[in-house]
Order: sequence, then structure tokens, then C-alpha cells
Amino acid sequence: MISFLPLGGASDIGSSCFYLNVEGTGIILDSGTHPRKSGIDSLPRFELLKEKNVDVALISHAHQDHIDSLPYLVQHHPYIRIVTTPQTRAVAEITLHNTVNILQEQLKDEMTMRAYTHEEIDLLIQSVEWQEYEKQFTVNGYRHESADPVHATFFDAGHILGSAGMLIEHNGRSFFYTGDVNLEKQSLLAGAVLPKKHVDVLIMECTHGATDSSLLPSRTSELARLATTTNKILNRGGSILVPVFALGKMQEMLSLFWKLMLKGAIAKTDIYTGGVGKKLCSVYDKNRYTVGYNDTDFVLSDIPQRDLYEVEQIDDLLRHQCIVLAGSGMVIQNTLSFKLAQRWLTNPKAGIFTVGYMDQETPGFRISNSNKGNLIQLTDTHEPQNVSCDIERFRFSAHSNRDGILSIVERLRPSTVILVHGEHESIDWMGYSIMKQFPHVKLHAAEVGKQITLFE
Repeated sequence: MISFLPLGGASDIGSSCFYLNVEGTGIILDSGTHPRKSGIDSLPRFELLKEKNVDVALISHAHQDHIDSLPYLVQHHPYIRIVTTPQTRAVAEITLHNTVNILQEQLKDEMTMRAYTHEEIDLLIQSVEWQEYEKQFTVNGYRHESADPVHATFFDAGHILGSAGMLIEHNGRSFFYTGDVNLEKQSLLAGAVLPKKHVDVLIMECTHGATDSSLLPSRTSELARLATTTNKILNRGGSILVPVFALGKMQEMLSLFWKLMLKGAIAKTDIYTGGVGKKLCSVYDKNRYTVGYNDTDFVLSDIPQRDLYEVEQIDDLLRHQCIVLAGSGMVIQNTLSFKLAQRWLTNPKAGIFTVGYMDQETPGFRISNSNKGNLIQLTDTHEPQNVSCDIERFRFSAHSNRDGILSIVERLRPSTVILVHGEHESIDWMGYSIMKQFPHVKLHAAEVGKQITLFE
């Protein structure tokens, strides 16, 4: 029997984790945490794996919602084999150590769960096996019930450095998990590569399923608007705050701003970065020849940058023209971007640019959907404050738009599609569109804890 069981990240974006049982071989697809939740609530439902075979974990990429619960998975299943791309392994060594520091603070008063340690991360990283893109490898479990092996192959997902879609094949049947996928070219990365053959089962993300692609601006027009708006704020002596994820969005936006400066499209000014995001730039630089990279001569670490963590007073940043790339991307409470946003909102010369996906329950979403002159309450426990700065919303997404997602169904021609990693509205639209355009496809909207039998 072949079955699929969501443990997290089904009708939500966060704690992605799925269990695929292929004739007795138990395969975990991703093991993330939920960025808006803490403690036990942030984890996938690992208790659903009780008495199940758990042999191998295939990790699509190193964003928090796809990898950060991996140390807890290993605590439950210490002999599990872990496989990623070499780039994800290199990135995870940095990001998971950073997560240790965050968890130790978050869980200091938690009785039901402890933070994992730096020593545990060192051991975990040493145990991670890596496989290059488009090189088939075997993932048979000890209790595999078929004479035919289970094979897996990573394909570049075009989302961030090292991101991978996963093709799993067994006994003439094939399954493809997209992970987070972007078919379009970004500033640094060239876009996703898909298998060149049809698959039986497609497990597909739906992040932007609710957004009408026809209403989205082109990348060219967004870059032009970014340049115009940046110049407007800098010319009046203002500073610009750009909340970014340290992995992926930091490198992308740093690249975009610097290329605009080199072209003379925006004035050269100080760019502030730092912390984990700056360390990850070095990993991007070292791996630019090993992935689909648009310009291998472009080196992020060569871009002049000032260290954000050496600034003594936030108001020092607001007193002169500059661009600040600060984590976290969704402006989660107690992060650096949250602390900066509180001050930026009070300054009429300043601007806040949002540049990616925002969960509807985050402060970043509230900022992104505000305008100058509005009253905003960043969290339910904070006092409302006036929005005195400019708020600009840009779309430089690392995910495919909904037309791109649909094109994956057309290209891979699956018999069955399982929709994951999307809010209800996104999954509903995608499901309706697939039923309309591909009426022969058997469709499932994944639900945490609900097993789907794929083949008896």
C-alpha cells in the first residue's frame, strides 16, 4: 500500500511536514515549525507517526516552516536518515544554530518542551547526507515490503538557494512534491526545473492560489516603481526599512538595490544588513556555480554594507538617508524588524517597503495593509499608533503565481493532485481551477491527520 498523511502545513502555511509510506518505507517530506506559534503548538503532529515506519526525511529547503522541527523529529526517531541538497545542508548549519538562540529565549518558561542545543545541531548537521540535483538515489527503509527499490531525485525548485522539488519513484509509479516552487527568474536564481515526464501523484504548494495573476504587476514595472519610490524617500532625507527573511529575501533585495544603484536608477546610499542574513550571503556566493544562477560573476559579499547590529541607537538610522534590510520578513513581535518598524512608523520622512508574503495574523500584514495617516495596532497588546511614514507594497515573490502553479499540473500530467501549503481561499481556488481544466485528475485538499490512500 502507498499512503500520504499530512502532519502539518496542509491548509496553512507553516510547520510543513508530510508522511509518505511506500510499501513499508516511511518517508518524511519536510519538518518545519509554524512562524506564528510557539512551543508544542508550533510543531507538526509527530504523535501521528506512532507505530509507523519512519526511515528517511527529505528536506526541500531551509526555511523555518520546512526544516526547524527536524531536531525534534530526530529526538523521536534517532536513526532516521536525513537527505538534502548540499546547499540546503550548508544553509541549515547557519539557520538552525540561529534558531537555537531564538528557542532558548522563547521556551525559557516552557515546561512541556525544551529548546534543542547547539551541540545537538552540530551532531544533526554531521549526519545529514546530501545529494546533487537530478542525481537519483535510493531511499529504501529497513522494513520495505517490496522487491522494487524506492528512488528519489531532487530538482531545483527556484525558490531559494538549495530548494528542491522531490521526485519519488517505485515500481513504475511516481510522486512529485513541489516544496516551495518558483518557475520564474529572480534577480539571483534562474527558476525551477521540473521532471521531464509525467507523474502519477503531484503534491503541490498553493501559496498564491488566491491572488489573481492578471492583477499582478510585471517584474519590470515593479523594479521601476521600486526605483522611483526609493529615490522619492532618499531625496527628502528619509530612510527605508525593508523587513526581509534572512534566507532568500535578504539576498534577493540586496541584489536588487545594488543593481539599481550600479545602473544609476537610484542614488548610492548606505545599505544596512547584518546577522544571519549576511552570513548566508557568503553561502550564496560559494554556491553560485552549483545551482541555476543568473550571473556567476555577481558576488553579494562584494556589495558595500554597513552592519545593522553595530548601530547603537535606532534613531541614528532615521537621521540620514539609508536602506535597512532587517529580519524578520513578517515583522514578528520581538524581532529586529518589529523594533525598527515601531520607530519608522513615527517618522514622516521615512518609508517601510514590504516585499513578500505576509501571514494575515502578523504585524507585517497590518503594516502592509496600512497607509500614511492611518491608525495601526501592531499586535493586540500594543497601543494603536499613527502611521506617519510612507508604506509601499512590492511583489518580489519567491513563489510561483497561481497560473504558474497550474502550469505544473499541465506539464506533469498527474492522475492525482494533493494540495498543500496554502490558506483555505488559495486551496479552494486551486482546487476549483484544477477540476475545471483537468477533469480527469483525482483531487485532494490535504488535512492534518487525514490519511489518503494512493494505491492499495
